[in-house]
Amino acid sequence: MKKIMLLVPKYTLFKTDVRRSVTPLGLAYLAAYLEREGYNLRILDIANEGFYNTKKEGEFITYGLSDKDVKKRIEEFNPDVIGVSCIFSTQTNNVKHMLKFIKTINKKIITLTGGSHATYDPENMLDYADYVIMGEGELTTLQLLNTLNIGGDITKIKGLAFKMGNKKIINESQHLSNIDELPLPARHLLNMELYFKINSPHNPYTMGKRVTQIITSRGCPNKCVFCTTTNFWGNCYRGRNAQSVINEIKELKNKYNIDEIQFTDDNLTVNKKRAIEILDGIKDLGLKWCIPQGIAVWALDEELLEKMKESGCYQLTFAIESGNQEVLDKIIKKPLNLKKVKPLVKKAHELGINLHAFCICGLPGETIEQMHETYDFVKDCGFESASFFNATPLLGSELLEICKKNGYLRKGASCTEQLYKIGNINTPDWTSLEIEKLVTGFNKSYNKNDKRKKKKGKY
Repeated sequence: MKKIMLLVPKYTLFKTDVRRSVTPLGLAYLAAYLEREGYNLRILDIANEGFYNTKKEGEFITYGLSDKDVKKRIEEFNPDVIGVSCIFSTQTNNVKHMLKFIKTINKKIITLTGGSHATYDPENMLDYADYVIMGEGELTTLQLLNTLNIGGDITKIKGLAFKMGNKKIINESQHLSNIDELPLPARHLLNMELYFKINSPHNPYTMGKRVTQIITSRGCPNKCVFCTTTNFWGNCYRGRNAQSVINEIKELKNKYNIDEIQFTDDNLTVNKKRAIEILDGIKDLGLKWCIPQGIAVWALDEELLEKMKESGCYQLTFAIESGNQEVLDKIIKKPLNLKKVKPLVKKAHELGINLHAFCICGLPGETIEQMHETYDFVKDCGFESASFFNATPLLGSELLEICKKNGYLRKGASCTEQLYKIGNINTPDWTSLEIEKLVTGFNKSYNKNDKRKKKKGKY
């Protein structure tokens, strides 16, 4: 088995949401890792390649290539193995459909799935895939392929879930000790020009026209109650060598003529010295950049903000989560002192950096009054815009375990409905519908004067 195909399935979201067109860096890293070992790889981003092929389903919209087009692409390559990305629980129906569809094309194709949802629900996903890759996928996938190729024993491979007769075996995960051993993502296997043309990345309000993403680290040292990232990446933070990051960005500019970078790290600034080295290394490249998915404010200071501006930063997202210190300390368990926030907002504005805030409402133990405090705090700080989310008990999070233990999950709630616009938690103090209504009101009220131009990714 030498021919490996990796797929991004169709994507489903609220029809009022902005559709995103984002390079699948996880698959690109895996492809590069396997290519280096002599395997023949293809990546098919079904969602991006069929970005304008949309189907309405009630309040939702699904987009991506048709099954007919996918079948044609699979048959053209004739792979031995196909891996389907399964990151978000909300997309599992699309993943399951694709895994079943592959077997109708050729039953001999070995199917794999991996990603966050697959990692936390391997037993269920084994009903659809031959193997589940859990956690960090590069080493496990390579070991599986190598072992299958020699007819060896797969039972000891860490990070692997598989079937043995009627029994499902779930092995413990494994992680790379040094992520600098990874080759750069195999972007040559992606239709990069299509991402540039669509231009609706994580932050759809871009300053550039040729925008791409980069990740400089894996994991986070914290354990916020709602987050699944820490466990997925092995309960540790690992940053790439700063020069490696600088070289990758230079290559992106030289090869693809990019004019904007979007950092998708869980936290770019945990290691301040490393962050400064990266920022100093890219400041003369003439690029704009942003961090749309949230930066840890507890690891930020004025010196870093100045370095960010010098190197081309135009927007940051502050992951505030709550405007109440007690909620942060005792419920969310986030090491953020709110007294730091307003001075940093002021400094960023002096430098000309726009700020967006991430906030979460409806955590067990939180009061309605404290949620209003969050809204008032963000407004008082002067953020240009904000996203208020319903607390969502994701698979793999401590929050889900708390909700299960106390019977807080909304009746009928399923993992496919773990969307931040939907309330899924009921407590003795409030209902999911109350929080859903509150969050909707917060978002409309706070962002009603947002004048940024919407990207054409919106349906």
